[in-house]
Amino acid sequence: MSKVDDELTRLLRRAERPVDGDVLFEGLARRRSRRERVRRVQAGLLAFAVLAGTGVGFVALRDAFEPDDGGPAVSPSPGVLPSNGEIVFSAGSADGFVHLYAMQQDGSGRRQITDFGTDDTAPAVSPDGRTIAFVHQLEETTPAIATIKLGGGAVTWLTDADHFVTDGPSWSPDGTRITFAATHGEGQRIYVMGADGSDPRPITPPDVYWPHGPAWSPDGTTIAFAASPINRDDAPSVWDIYTVAPDGGALTNVTQTSDRLRDEGGPTWSPDGHRIAFTRNGSDGSSIVIRRLSDGVETQLTDGTFVEGSPAWAPDGRWIAFDRAGVERDPGEHPAQQDLWLVRPDGTGETRLTTDGAFAPTWQPIPPGGVVPSPTESVEPSPSPAPSAVDETGLVEVGLAFPICHASRIAGVDFLGDGAFGIAWVGTRANSDGTCPGNADRYGVAADFSGDGIAESWSGDTIESCVGCEPFKAMDLNGDGRDELIVIQSYFSIMQYGVYTVVPADGQPQIVPFRTGDPGHPQHSLDPGEPFTFWAGGDAGSADWFYCDSLPEIRLTGTESPIDGGPDAETTVHETHVSLGTDGIAHILDAQTYTVVGDVDLQYATSKPDCGLGVDIWRLPAEG
Repeated sequence: MSKVDDELTRLLRRAERPVDGDVLFEGLARRRSRRERVRRVQAGLLAFAVLAGTGVGFVALRDAFEPDDGGPAVSPSPGVLPSNGEIVFSAGSADGFVHLYAMQQDGSGRRQITDFGTDDTAPAVSPDGRTIAFVHQLEETTPAIATIKLGGGAVTWLTDADHFVTDGPSWSPDGTRITFAATHGEGQRIYVMGADGSDPRPITPPDVYWPHGPAWSPDGTTIAFAASPINRDDAPSVWDIYTVAPDGGALTNVTQTSDRLRDEGGPTWSPDGHRIAFTRNGSDGSSIVIRRLSDGVETQLTDGTFVEGSPAWAPDGRWIAFDRAGVERDPGEHPAQQDLWLVRPDGTGETRLTTDGAFAPTWQPIPPGGVVPSPTESVEPSPSPAPSAVDETGLVEVGLAFPICHASRIAGVDFLGDGAFGIAWVGTRANSDGTCPGNADRYGVAADFSGDGIAESWSGDTIESCVGCEPFKAMDLNGDGRDELIVIQSYFSIMQYGVYTVVPADGQPQIVPFRTGDPGHPQHSLDPGEPFTFWAGGDAGSADWFYCDSLPEIRLTGTESPIDGGPDAETTVHETHVSLGTDGIAHILDAQTYTVVGDVDLQYATSKPDCGLGVDIWRLPAEG
C-alpha cells in the first residue's frame, strides 16, 4: 500500500540524519568504563540499528492494517448531539516527524499541536472536547498512548513499555476509559484502561488475530474493531469488523466477509449508534462502506479510489471525514500522497480539505451547552496555579528556579504515601540564557508531590549521559507505603534503569536517587555511594538480567563472553543480591563474580518473576 511505502521511506530517510557520534560514544563509554565494557558500545550500536529496523517493520504492519482511528464523539444527553468542533489529524513535517494538527471543518485555521521530535498519530478527542489521546513515539522507543490538551502543552504518558501500542485510542462516552490495541507478549489484543492509564486489561481472546482500530459505541456498551478470524501464519487472512463488550463479553463477527480477497478496517460509529462506517479494501480498490446494524444492509459511499485509514463520523452526524491517497508526489519515490476529505453519509458532497498531506482525522465534539476551547492556548479542566507548559524554544516550566528541557513526565505517583498523586519529570536544566543545550549530558528528576503541576523538588544533575531518558514506572519497591520512581536512563540494546525515592532534608521532602551501599560490587558497575542503577538486555558478548523473588530484594545477573565463543571460552558472571531500604540505600546483601568455561545456561534468570516491574526484556512470555 502507498501508506506503508511512504512511512518506510520517511523512517529510512530519518535514519540518514547526522548524529554526533563522538558524544554518543563518549557518554556510553563513561557509563561502562568501570566494567571495561566499552567494546559493547560498537556492538550495541549495531544491535540498535537492527532494533530500529524492527521498529520500521512494526510501523509497516501497523499501517498496512488500516490503524488510524477516529474515536466516537457522543452527547451526554440522549437525543441531543454535540456540535462539530475542529478536525484533529496527523501530518508529516519538514523535520521528518509526524505531528498533530487541527483545523476548522472547511479546512481553514490550520494549526500545529505537537512538536516534540516524536511521531504522533491516531488522535482521538475526549467527549468533553478538551483533550486528545493519541499514539506517541519517541525515536527507538515503544509506541505509547499519551494525552495532550487541545491547545497543546505537556504530554502525559498513559501506557508503559510493556505495551507496544499498535493502534487506537478511542474514548468511552463518559470520558473515564480508553480502548486501544497493543502487543504485550501474547500477541496483539484490544485493551481497555482508565483514562489516567490505570488497570489496562485485554478484552479480546488470543485467537482473534491482529485486532486493531477500536471504536467505542455512543451508548458505551460495545467496542467495534477490525480483526482476522484466521491466523495469517496459517492461511490467507481476511480482516472483518467485530464488536465486543468492554468487559470482553459478547464477541461478535459483524461482517463475516466470505471473499478472502477483501479486508475491512477502521470502524467508526454513527452518533445514534445504529450504523458503523468502515473501509473495505479489495482488488477493485478501497471504499467507505456504511452498514446498518439492525439488518446488515450496506451502502458504499466512495468510488473505490484508495481510501486509506479509518473514517471518522462527525459528532453531529452530518459528515464523515477520511483520508485518501492518490495525489502523485515526487514520482519514483513516493507513490502517492494522502489528504483529508469529507463526504456526507448518503455519499454526496465529497470535498477535499487538504492538498499538502494529512491522515487519521478525528473530530472535536462540542457537548450541548459546552464552551468551545480556545485553539490558541492550553485548556485545563480545572484551575491550576501553574500548569506545565512548553514554549516555542522547547523549555518546560514546572515551577523550579529554572526551566527544564527535553522533558518527559509521568503522573499518578504517590511520592509521600498520603494518597496525593503527583507528577515526575525527567529532563535537563536549561542554560543560564534560557536556551536548551544541544547535547546535554546531565539529566535530573523534578517531583511534584501534590499533582498541582508545581515541582517542589529537583534531584540535581544525577543522570549521566542520558540516551532517551524518561520516567518508566512508579511503585512501592521497599514497602514503606510510598512510591519509588523507576527511570529509564538509556534506551539501547541494553536498557539502564535508575531508582528514585523521597527522603526528608532540612524538614522538606526531596527527590533523590537510591545510592549503592557498602561494599558495592564494582565489577557489576555498583560503587558505594554512587547512584544505584541496573541493566536489562544484551548485545555482542554480554547480557544482563533483572529478577525478583520478593520485594524489597532484587537480584542482578550480568555476563561477559568472547564474541566468537567456542567450547573453551570463558564467561565472567557477576551476581548481586540487593535490598532496597527505606533509607534510600540499595544494600548489597551478597556480591560475587566467577568464571565459567564453555556454554553458560542462565535461562533460570529469564523464568524468574520481576515483581511487577516489567523491566526485563529477556523475560520469557508467560505460558497460556
